[in-house]
Amino acid sequence: MSPRSVNTIARTLIQTVVRQKLNAIKSDPERSLRNLVDMGLSFAAGSEQKRFLQQAQRTLQDENSAYYRIIYDMALHVDTEHLMGFGMNLGYNSLTAGARTIRRLESECGYDIPWCLTLAIDRKGYTAHESDYTNLIEQGKRLGIYTYLIIAPELPVGLFTLLRQQKDCAFLLFTSPDELTGDVIDTMAQLYHVMPVVRFGDGAEEVCDAMRRREMLYSVFLPYHSEESENIFSDGDVLDIEQFHAPLTIFISYTAPEKGQSSPFYRRIIAARNDLHTQTIPVELWEDLRYVDGVISPLPSHSITFNADCFLIRPDGTVDDSISFSAAPLESILASLQQNKPRFRGHSAGSGLFLSFSFWGHSSATSTRFTAA
Repeated sequence: MSPRSVNTIARTLIQTVVRQKLNAIKSDPERSLRNLVDMGLSFAAGSEQKRFLQQAQRTLQDENSAYYRIIYDMALHVDTEHLMGFGMNLGYNSLTAGARTIRRLESECGYDIPWCLTLAIDRKGYTAHESDYTNLIEQGKRLGIYTYLIIAPELPVGLFTLLRQQKDCAFLLFTSPDELTGDVIDTMAQLYHVMPVVRFGDGAEEVCDAMRRREMLYSVFLPYHSEESENIFSDGDVLDIEQFHAPLTIFISYTAPEKGQSSPFYRRIIAARNDLHTQTIPVELWEDLRYVDGVISPLPSHSITFNADCFLIRPDGTVDDSISFSAAPLESILASLQQNKPRFRGHSAGSGLFLSFSFWGHSSATSTRFTAA
């Protein structure tokens, strides 16, 4: 069974209006952005969507809000096709139409379905399993999953072929500055549904400048250890992320968050977003993914992560080498997780999330100021 088409009349109408509003932001950002949020509120179906957009309305009452500067900068310096391609795939295909499919299937099948998948890849593993990645994404779309996080410290040759084939999905591609050569940037500039997320460090500013010249949508990420989180908001050496003109600065913990509770660092992230003073929006990846999952579905679902050998990384950080998307359908994997078996054949590797980022080593970026007044 092929995935249900997300190219509906409703999507076409929304896309037309959003495109008009994005063009209008260039001449009147305050009024146009407020109108765009008002339009979103009129289409919002769930209570959490409405609550989020109502909060956005209140925030935008302050015409000095940093959000205006961020949106205006994007409207001027990011190709509208990039904003539309990534934004519609994330906002409509994934968080609206895909979310409806997830809720329906969870009710019918009785197991949790995540709203996105995280895939850690490398050249060797991707080459051996290229067709398996295509099959995984096609299976994911049938379940309503249209967002994919790709953690790629090295970019496999065939990856861009996969991305071109999946134009109805939103991809966040986490990689290092060294991988984003001029030729790679030229290729990615044509992939409107893909947002490169560059690791902060040597070469990041030059890569961001190159992508900005190509009018691309991009962001920056910083991996961190939980014991360092206090220093990230310190008044020590200030890391001026704003110079990268990245709308999002994504913080990624090497360890999974505690189940059922928010970390103090995440609470500071929320406070900073509620009273933003910087021209970049801070995000804590794992905890924000969990929050969105709770908005989409009342059934809690862990972020599903597969390592470069296609094996499942469980929430406690263990690699389960009995579960591989190259050997079992995604539906079967999700159903087996629902059973919550107490024992499985696997090996411990510390944090499974750490496996995804250990290629880059220890994060040296530990002092960004996102102050909330």
